[in-house]
Amino acid sequence: MTPDQAVQKLKALLDDSMSDVKPPLKYWDAWPNSTEQDGGYATASQDRYIMTKVSKAKFGALLGLLERSWKAKGYHIARVNPNQPAMFADTPDGSSISLTVGAADNIAFEASVSPIPVIRGRDPFGTPTPQPTMSNGNPDMIPKYDDPFWSSDQPAPTPTSSR
Repeated sequence: MTPDQAVQKLKALLDDSMSDVKPPLKYWDAWPNSTEQDGGYATASQDRYIMTKVSKAKFGALLGLLERSWKAKGYHIARVNPNQPAMFADTPDGSSISLTVGAADNIAFEASVSPIPVIRGRDPFGTPTPQPTMSNGNPDMIPKYDDPFWSSDQPAPTPTSSR
């Protein structure tokens, strides 16, 4: 696939993963990048940083929601890390998507697709756009927006079955 097609597919994976998350989360997308592989091709990936504060009490609800959503889409849950919340899934077409929770309770999605051609000497995705940074110059990945549901320390309601 071309780099442009890869960007479209990355965005679709990220958007599709967040489509079932209600209420919606605020985020920003990092510039896509490519990593050369041994087989003479590259893998394209893109991060999406969640800027809505999600309380620890809601991590399980978010991961459970995504697990159900990803499985319903035919994704294979490849790995789950309950100690530092994270979940990794593969799509039927060989792409991948993950959600990880960082040490500062920051949440990031990452989508990966391949193969794309190896392009040297320039960014295969064009000229990077400026991204939010902190005062130290690092990417700003620390959530700062409150949400009545996601930021609350109240546990998410347990789903009940209807009879």
